[in-house]
Amino acid sequence: MVGACVVSEVNCRHAEIYNMSVVPNRQGKGLGTQLLRYVIAQLKSKKIERVELGTGTFGYQLTYYQRLGFRVECVVKNHFLQNYSKPIFENGIQHKDMLRLYLNLT
Repeated sequence: MVGACVVSEVNCRHAEIYNMSVVPNRQGKGLGTQLLRYVIAQLKSKKIERVELGTGTFGYQLTYYQRLGFRVECVVKNHFLQNYSKPIFENGIQHKDMLRLYLNLT
């Protein structure tokens, strides 16, 4: 296995992506994009109308989702400070807030 996408249906029209990952030595080769496009197509086939997820307020993950059409819904202040026992850093910057993103499939 080189990648995974964990998705749950919130209700009959709404799903949430909880985790999207590709092993580090296979990142940057389009596998994650292919996987996410496949997941979105599967959700559309199930008549899901909206997909949501949470991610950091900066970094490659944010631009990855935005390239696929996800938009910012809101900011959850202090999410990473209150929900993780250890600080999460990316490029020397600590993640504090979470962005909630969405993609309308209709």
